[in-house]
Amino acid sequence: MTVSILELFSNDLALNGDTGNRRALAHRLELAGIEVEQRTYNPGDTLGILPDIVVVGTGSSSAQRALAPEFAQIAEQLREWAKAGVVFLAAGAGFHLLGKTIKLDSNTVIEGAGVFDVTVDATAARIVTEAFGIDGQFGLLIGTENHSAVTTLAQGMAPIGAVRNGFGNGDGLEGAVVGNAYGTHLHGPALVLNPVFADHLISLAVARTGDTYIKNDKHDELDQTIDLAREILIGKLPR
Repeated sequence: MTVSILELFSNDLALNGDTGNRRALAHRLELAGIEVEQRTYNPGDTLGILPDIVVVGTGSSSAQRALAPEFAQIAEQLREWAKAGVVFLAAGAGFHLLGKTIKLDSNTVIEGAGVFDVTVDATAARIVTEAFGIDGQFGLLIGTENHSAVTTLAQGMAPIGAVRNGFGNGDGLEGAVVGNAYGTHLHGPALVLNPVFADHLISLAVARTGDTYIKNDKHDELDQTIDLAREILIGKLPR
């Protein structure tokens, strides 16, 4: 069995180390003895065959402006993949570009790919949260956030969780979930600091292949080190 991971626009959308999400998924799969194919897609490339996981990270407002036409060219394919159950993890600007629209300034609204039924106002004051905490089905997700956006979910669109510390979407909730697609403002990178979340995405992807993801002692050893990093950030949460 081989699991294919595709990272979109890795040359422009990796400001907060989000390319580490692809590497974290690949490493955990390999520790479980599962072969991994890692691919990237940048302007001028071909999307290629159906992947099992799609990841995309964050970038500047200028990158969002520049990449909006690129997302438009592949939007239909991305929506089809999401409907087919492909796993998506989109962080920051990548999350916003997979939404419906982004307001960049008073005169500029760009179209997103429409994987998530969300609208984004990116004219808000910049938010930087050193210990960004989210409570939800994965327990406590911890990391950082760095954005200037208010994200509005359409009626019926589920969030990833509730904000314990930080800004998130701007209404006390964080991120969006539709099918196997997850959008978030969580960086760190998100999947490096939150192995429970990473393992959930891996399990979804592996299930599509008809196989099973089984962790072992190597995962336990890795996660003990990750716990040390998590504890530093958790210690900064308000009591």
